[in-house]
Amino acid sequence: MTAKFERIAAECHSPSEWGMRLPPWSTPFFERWEDAVLRTGWLLIGGVTVLWAGAAAAEVGMRALAFTDPADGGTARAVVWYPTDAPETPVRRGPFTFQVAEGAPVAEGRHALVILSHGSGGSAFGHADTAMALARRGYVVAAVHHRGNAFDDDRDAGTERMWRKRPAQLSAALDHVLADPDLAGRVDGDRIGALGFSAGGYTVLVAAGGVAELGRIADHCRTPPAGERFCHLGNEETQARVATRDPRIRAAVLTAPVGVPFSKDGLAGVTIPIRLYRAERDEQIAATQVEGVRDRLPTPPEYEVVRDAGHFSFLMPVPAAIAAEVGPPAQDPPGFDRAAFHERLNTEIADFFDRALAIGRQGR
Repeated sequence: MTAKFERIAAECHSPSEWGMRLPPWSTPFFERWEDAVLRTGWLLIGGVTVLWAGAAAAEVGMRALAFTDPADGGTARAVVWYPTDAPETPVRRGPFTFQVAEGAPVAEGRHALVILSHGSGGSAFGHADTAMALARRGYVVAAVHHRGNAFDDDRDAGTERMWRKRPAQLSAALDHVLADPDLAGRVDGDRIGALGFSAGGYTVLVAAGGVAELGRIADHCRTPPAGERFCHLGNEETQARVATRDPRIRAAVLTAPVGVPFSKDGLAGVTIPIRLYRAERDEQIAATQVEGVRDRLPTPPEYEVVRDAGHFSFLMPVPAAIAAEVGPPAQDPPGFDRAAFHERLNTEIADFFDRALAIGRQGR
């Protein structure tokens, strides 16, 4: 780890306030982002606050949580966004600024919950715009920072441990949110959805009742589709199965999910409502992976192919002025407008959860 990264990481993380930073999805990515931000003077609040405020119905609170990793008893973490009546203020973390009510009480009422799972090597903040948009619509959103498969701790990438730990961490985070004294009385445990991107889509499918056959990954990667980069993650030889359904999850949104571990029989137990997105020009996950999920689910999902989108187009928008320096997670195929897409995407996701979790306008 470079001195530059250590400095910025220390600035972003105080002992009591873990995690109030935006992605980096990897150390080199973070360093490029930091350099670009410091040179251009760009702050997140100026870059995408308008996008996040598009469906403003509530102020947004934000806080960090720590919970026990069921894999080894270590400390795992999550970030929670939620509706609040407290006023938002600029909150600086490292070179980034959020417009939120940090640590404020959750608004009165019992709110539906969405648990969010980032992609491999990602961050709890990779989908912050979507989380904030949902919070403005009245949802509590808990984004897991997957210990062992995050940008700052990716030791499990591509291994059986990664595929096993992710769904267990998701459920452990859900346990913690439902027991947290500041959140439990404000969350409706009968209205819980999940949102997963890439490896997070795999995570959510397992939690939704899917049975993953990890040997299918190595089989797939012996002759991968042309141009697919998924197998660069690693394809450890194993015949393990992962089946850790969490019956509390009642609906799910999957964006560019890793689908190859699931056979038709493996998805037979996924009976909740699903909304599924595929990026038309995905360079990481082949179309066959996402289409396989679509075709093997026992009930057809709501399904959309996002024209001209790349794999990372589902991540939070980054201003064009620094996208080239940030690298692939900030870049899209020519002509694709990520910010405009996210305005639509975030509304569609909230509308789906409203329908699937039977939420009326006064029912949040």
